[in-house]
Amino acid sequence: MYLHSPEHLGARPGGRRRSILTAFAVAGLVAVLAVGSAWHPQVASAARSSITILGASAASFDPAEQSDAGSAQVVSQVFESLTSIDVSLKVEPALAASWETKNGGKTVVFHLRNNLTFSDGSALTATDVVASWMRVLDPSAGSQLAGLLDDVAGARAYREGSGSASAVGVKAVGSGDVEVTLVSPAADFPSIASSPTLAVVPSNIDAMPSVLLAGTFVGSGAYVVSDLSDTETTLTANRHYWAGTPAITTVHLLSDIGGKSPVSEFEAGNLDYTPISLYDAAWITYDGNLGPQLRIEPSPSVSYYGFNTAKAPFDNVHVRRAFALGIDWRRLVALQANPLESAATGMVPVGVPNHSDTDYGPKFDLAKAKTELAAAGFPNGAGFPKITLTTTGGAMDAGVIRQLHDNLGIDIGYQTMDWPTYNSRLLGDAPAMWSMGWVADYPGANDFLGILLGTGATNNFGKWTNADFDAATSQALSASDATAMQAAFDKAQSIVADQVPVIPTDYGAGYALAAKGLLGAAPNGQGMVRYAGLAWSN
Repeated sequence: MYLHSPEHLGARPGGRRRSILTAFAVAGLVAVLAVGSAWHPQVASAARSSITILGASAASFDPAEQSDAGSAQVVSQVFESLTSIDVSLKVEPALAASWETKNGGKTVVFHLRNNLTFSDGSALTATDVVASWMRVLDPSAGSQLAGLLDDVAGARAYREGSGSASAVGVKAVGSGDVEVTLVSPAADFPSIASSPTLAVVPSNIDAMPSVLLAGTFVGSGAYVVSDLSDTETTLTANRHYWAGTPAITTVHLLSDIGGKSPVSEFEAGNLDYTPISLYDAAWITYDGNLGPQLRIEPSPSVSYYGFNTAKAPFDNVHVRRAFALGIDWRRLVALQANPLESAATGMVPVGVPNHSDTDYGPKFDLAKAKTELAAAGFPNGAGFPKITLTTTGGAMDAGVIRQLHDNLGIDIGYQTMDWPTYNSRLLGDAPAMWSMGWVADYPGANDFLGILLGTGATNNFGKWTNADFDAATSQALSASDATAMQAAFDKAQSIVADQVPVIPTDYGAGYALAAKGLLGAAPNGQGMVRYAGLAWSN
């Protein structure tokens, strides 16, 4: 999963945890880079081997450490995973040429491509894959996305500090095969293996960031980091990349343009691709020059509000239900005035496999809300304890606070935090009520269910636990047919709707400008553009 704060979805910046760091993170991840046939008029005479993109800088280049969408976008260019996800959500070979399942689906064997190397020409083997994944699981490292490997035998016990590394079911078989033993059959594991968190890194990765400063960056992806400043990350094509040297040999990724308008910089030819705001998109749609270069794409992401269910008052399900029923969430989404953002009908976004046709989103019913609040011992809000809504600053926050006052007679406090502080707070002692956005780590329903709400899951910030929910997600992952899988995931979502550990609010979308003549690179099922697929028409 990639984190992002809700206000950073779509035309808003950032992305979930992995999604949050700048105002450009999510929009930069979700907008389609167009397939065009004409040159960008301002840069027709420029060299076509480079591209300039406005986007997020990486908070960390370490796959095991990064956790926001902006970082994942960059990390996925410089470190490669065993598999990849294409624009149609299909799992494709990457470092692994193929894979096979054995033992009734409880064993997956990845067969690496022949003669793989890192960007410095040194051999990349199965041992490097195992070492990279064990770094993610290392309990002393505390990788926020280590839960992606919970399906692996012994992995959860090891990351939680109660098991040994030797018991983890990942091993190298010779130099070219990686054998993974699973707790139970997990049909989505090849998809999980595409996550940037599970990318393969060299042995000197722990020397970051000194290797960056020394200009000795070594990666496994299509690009290497060749220069880094406060405002730009420069990526240079890796000539040892398994798929061949990328057509675009230099990527200038700008994270700061000094307060200038992205639209103006695009018109001036200083940007080839840039996310833009809803405000700009509204008029650009009707602009004869810029209109054809406007790109729109939904994001595989969901925004939601959550509760600390380990403490009063939200340890009481009646209180949580009152908050879900007593706020007109869909009206608040509509008032954001972004026609691309749709009210959530559950935790699994539209377009993600096993998104349900059933509506599990919050339903506004004030009478029921007041009944639930009274059942919790707070009739008409009387005696409700002082709580604080804590976020990074969301567009819906004010509406939530106002409706709680007007509809339920509840007055709450409000606090905003910068992302690093906020993320640390969520991972420790979460606020009573908080907000989050989540972008797919991989295109699968469990990335929005078990990964976020399973008992003991790393990103289960509200510390919710429900045995029936856990059983439903496990049943879905081990299902032998699509119908049974959908039914099990639907059951999990119905439990979430009833028990309300979180309230899904909307699915995001973004706007961007992409230069004419820029080919390929639509965002994949993780909402990320693979720069290796970019090319200029000729």
